[in-house]
Amino acid sequence: MKINTSGLMFIKRVNNLWACIFITFICPFALAESVQISDQFGNPIENVVISFTTSEAFNVKPSVVIMDQIDKQFAPLVLVVQKNQTVSFPNSDDIRHHLYSFSKPKSFEFKMFKGGESKQLTFDQTGIVVLGCNIHDQMVGYIYVADNEYTVITNDQGIAELPSAELNVKLWHSRLSVNKIERKDVQLGASDSEQPILITLTLLTDVIAPVKSKFGSEKFSKGNQ
Repeated sequence: MKINTSGLMFIKRVNNLWACIFITFICPFALAESVQISDQFGNPIENVVISFTTSEAFNVKPSVVIMDQIDKQFAPLVLVVQKNQTVSFPNSDDIRHHLYSFSKPKSFEFKMFKGGESKQLTFDQTGIVVLGCNIHDQMVGYIYVADNEYTVITNDQGIAELPSAELNVKLWHSRLSVNKIERKDVQLGASDSEQPILITLTLLTDVIAPVKSKFGSEKFSKGNQ
């Protein structure tokens, strides 16, 4: 089966089942279907967020989730939370950082001093929050704030597992759009095989030139977020 729609297509199924990573919820049902997501060149895509709703109830983890700063990088690169969850931002580096975001769901900026200091923010608006550091331009991270949805995220082989193949899902990746916030709507078809479904996404390959803000140099302008 092959379907083309807005840079996205489904093609025949592939081998190798991998475990998915659940970020913010406890899943009450047994996983049944696997998908593998690749780009237009056949490379597996890590950190694709797949969100969906079902009739099953789920419980959001009560603990505060962590977006760390390690070796001048955000860790993890993509953090998925549910609306109204709190994120802790520890600084595990022995250097200063100056975190910020101009994204509509949560605009903020604060200075982080050497190792150990931590800040907390509650994310009460859904959407994609793009993070940066005004001291280290290479630092870019993402917080995906889900609207009470199940979420899974692909591993380094582009693999994630779903409870069913017959789902309406939304796919997000930072290179799906220039503004980094757009999602793809996908209708998964009925499964007739034990092998995972291969989905191909067309990702942007151009590098966006850095721009300046009042805080210093940054990778993204306010208008793009």
